[in-house]
Amino acid sequence: MEENNKSIDGIVEKLAMIVEATETLFPDGKMAVLFALNETDFKRVQENFREVDRGHKQFKIDISGTEFIFLQETSLTDEKDKI
Repeated sequence: MEENNKSIDGIVEKLAMIVEATETLFPDGKMAVLFALNETDFKRVQENFREVDRGHKQFKIDISGTEFIFLQETSLTDEKDKI
């Protein structure tokens, strides 16, 4: 159980660090960060967020006004899942 908590905190904490860095670089900009992940990494990240529909190959979250878009690499070539 402790390992899971470390994983959850690690991912969210690191995303927060990305928010802070991008706000420093571009304080007046709107930020969106896209991650195209293999299925294993995608599922690992997806498990950290309760309100995500796990049936889709992509999801989006907002942390302090920065959008993080996560998608499975396969959705880049799958016509029905393209964003």
